[in-house]
Amino acid sequence: MSDAVDCLPIRSAEAVQPSCVSRPTDDPLVLRISPNEQLISLTEAARRLPKIDGRKVAISTLWRWCRKGLGGENLEYVRVGRKVCTSHEALLRFFNRLAHLDERIPPDTHSRPAAMKRTAITSKQRQKALAEADEVLRRAGI
Repeated sequence: MSDAVDCLPIRSAEAVQPSCVSRPTDDPLVLRISPNEQLISLTEAARRLPKIDGRKVAISTLWRWCRKGLGGENLEYVRVGRKVCTSHEALLRFFNRLAHLDERIPPDTHSRPAAMKRTAITSKQRQKALAEADEVLRRAGI
């Protein structure tokens, strides 16, 4: 029972498991932050991440990565009182798993299917669409 004192409870999107519970390593729901990792709050984690398109990553984004995940992968986190914490190592593992997902997807599947591709419309097509919309509204008495 003394081992339970050294455990850090962790949360995944599905279940709460103490990190010291021995589970098979192939269980995808078990996410672990090791007791020797230095915990950082989500606020501090957001500060440490690089800016993307000139904007820093929002704390709510990190929380969403913890709870709902991104691409089927969740960011590992623990609760310390009312604070939600992660670790630098957990962030690196999360981003590495996301990069691994990118490697498994063939490059040609990143593009949109032909049915979803947008084509630019000409000003003549735009004018025709507007005229048709005006006619529909006129007939409806609007």
